[in-house]
Amino acid sequence: MPRFATSPVDYAKSQAVLALPHVPPAAAGALVASLLDSERLDEREQIAGALLEVLNDSFGLPPVRLVLADRPQTHATDQSGRLAQKTYGYYRCRIARPGATPERCAIRIYHRTAIRQQVLASGAFVNTLLHEWTHHFDFSGLGLGRSPHTAGFFSRLRWLAASVGAARVLPPESPLLTGKSRGSI
Repeated sequence: MPRFATSPVDYAKSQAVLALPHVPPAAAGALVASLLDSERLDEREQIAGALLEVLNDSFGLPPVRLVLADRPQTHATDQSGRLAQKTYGYYRCRIARPGATPERCAIRIYHRTAIRQQVLASGAFVNTLLHEWTHHFDFSGLGLGRSPHTAGFFSRLRWLAASVGAARVLPPESPLLTGKSRGSI
């Protein structure tokens, strides 16, 4: 198996777990509401850090460091100069050996948009934060060696967002992930 390939066991487990073990405390929802009203980097950093702490404590996960980069999202353009790809943020951790607790966990979010370099909209910020924390849950809570973007991953993310009052900030569910086409019920 290539170094960065997802094992069939990790993929199956990611697909099978559709929700988190319990609803996060009400404090998580209050912090999300504050984030949705925030645009300043220092304020977002403080509130988002508190949200991560509440989520980690609630689910018994190790700490994850938050880095808000006050710079534009990394991106690529096509041959005509139009935006082709951008990165809102990412999650990284070190796993010393299979089955070990992840170490040096960090979430990085770019605070400015790729082309116009405007402050990231609050909904996009919350969506990115919850998305990257879901990767943290996969590694630290589910014990996965990789955290693939399976339908199960997006189900956990949607469940978390709904649980903390942020469901409206997520993009619509993709028919590709659910296996439904436009004509199916």
